[in-house]
Amino acid sequence: METRQLIDALTTTGGEPGHPVSPVDKLRLLAALELRTAALAAELAAETTSPAQAALLAHTVERAHQRGEITQLRAARAAQRTLVQDLGPESLDEVRAIAADPSAFIAGNRELPADPATAPTGIMPFQDTAGFLEHDLRIPRTLALHRLHAANCLLPGTDVHGNPSGPRYPRLAETLETGASRLGPVASAARRLDTLSHAIARQLSPGDLAARIEEQVAGSVAAGIPKDTSRLLAGIGDELDDSPDAGQPPSPAEIRERTGITVTKRTRHYTYMSACMRNADAEVFLSHFAAADNPRTLAGNRQGLTASATGMSPTAGNGTGNPDTTAAATGNGAGNPGTTTDGTGQAPGPEPGTAMAPPGGPDWFTRPGNAETFPDPDPGSPPGLGPDGLTTAQRHLQLLLNLMRAPQGALPRGTTGLPTAQLVIHCRLETLLGLAKGNGWSANGLEIPIGEIRRRLATDGAIPIVLGGQSEVLDVGREMRLANDTIRRAVLARDGGCFYPGCSVPPEHLEMCHIDGWAAGGGTSVAGLTPGCTCHHHMADNGLLQLLIHNGLPHVLLPRHLDPEQIPRRNSYWPQNQTTLF
Repeated sequence: METRQLIDALTTTGGEPGHPVSPVDKLRLLAALELRTAALAAELAAETTSPAQAALLAHTVERAHQRGEITQLRAARAAQRTLVQDLGPESLDEVRAIAADPSAFIAGNRELPADPATAPTGIMPFQDTAGFLEHDLRIPRTLALHRLHAANCLLPGTDVHGNPSGPRYPRLAETLETGASRLGPVASAARRLDTLSHAIARQLSPGDLAARIEEQVAGSVAAGIPKDTSRLLAGIGDELDDSPDAGQPPSPAEIRERTGITVTKRTRHYTYMSACMRNADAEVFLSHFAAADNPRTLAGNRQGLTASATGMSPTAGNGTGNPDTTAAATGNGAGNPGTTTDGTGQAPGPEPGTAMAPPGGPDWFTRPGNAETFPDPDPGSPPGLGPDGLTTAQRHLQLLLNLMRAPQGALPRGTTGLPTAQLVIHCRLETLLGLAKGNGWSANGLEIPIGEIRRRLATDGAIPIVLGGQSEVLDVGREMRLANDTIRRAVLARDGGCFYPGCSVPPEHLEMCHIDGWAAGGGTSVAGLTPGCTCHHHMADNGLLQLLIHNGLPHVLLPRHLDPEQIPRRNSYWPQNQTTLF
């Protein structure tokens, strides 16, 4: 009872009506209680011999620790609200000294420094509240930002008019306040819900939907299985992005919030990054990666990629990038100026023993005029590891590094080694003209909003392919066995990918297959060709598959043991594989 009387006397009116205790006196009490609490807990832990007392001590300390997490949020909010970063160096030093040894302050023999009378000028110790938490309280920067975000999401505050308002996420705040969950999982869920806010805003009845989603997430957080909560949030995000009500394009605010490359973790030897970009930009990455993954093209030269990855012959340079590469990636170029294609859609490669290019250039070797294609990968290579000793992920990383290290200036004609991407977007004419709803899609099957297509047509260089039009030579008959770039682009625009049902080999790896074999008198034209991967192309050449024209489009007949009814089939894996295009 004496303790309760002391607390009431120091924290209410001091026993005298109309004379409330000042915040400074309450700070003195808080400092005294903090010291006494630590000492009391140590005494109890050493003196307790009863298991019941030990259990209650554990529960009490754990509950105090959980309440302390909420108190940390309140303290961070108070620091942010009072602009703690405006304190000068001398005031901060004095506050640190009091916090380190509060005995004189508790006894009333030492006062806090005065608040700034005017707005500070000059260079201050901290730029913001997060800087104060990071340097004065020695909290990691990321944790400081997360604490401030949690304080703004989970604590009551005021609206823009100064009126009291509840927490942004009341169900999560209730979960934290009642002790059903700890701060870490609740704060993480609040951050994930923030990332979904733009997608929720595009739905019908966003307010009700947001409340239902928060209810589900709060229940999952209270269950205490972080992996289940993560899967739930990921599934909700996917459903929101793919929902029919989310057809309108993302807002500029959402694009600014989601897109970019961030460092997620850094250790002594490694740096981890996470990237998010719009589909049109991702297509450029995928096109480059596909070029590096194909060992039968010059851009996928395994010897050069391995040499760069191991530091034996790195791609050097002192420029900021290859202008030709940039132009092609944005749709302003027609491909690698040093790469020529044959009828298989592959670029010629070097002969064995070809000399390496000079160290000052961006290329790994010089292509001789009579170069042949690279051999197929070794079928005995371990899964996930190429014959060059690199995994697919390592090869993609090395490609990006080589592109960024490439010296300034155009690639000389006849040399290769750095791929250039061409953004290929398919779209129906009626959709482009606004006569029908829908979107476009990239060569790798990524959906591209129609607004993005119109913007790129207005700002980027474009190579239009009008299927069935007469603007380009799309039939060379028997004069040429190998398809040129124009025919190849038109065939890929029509069929999208490999002719074999379910085959998902990227378009950059496909060869042009004659529906009627060249030896049997077939011609080279858009109508007489279809794309196929190396495996299925060989199967068609060997008679294991039969290619034919059905309803004006290339189809394939599978072997009888796979399809006894011999039904002509098309590959439905690629979204552009639709007859309404023609």
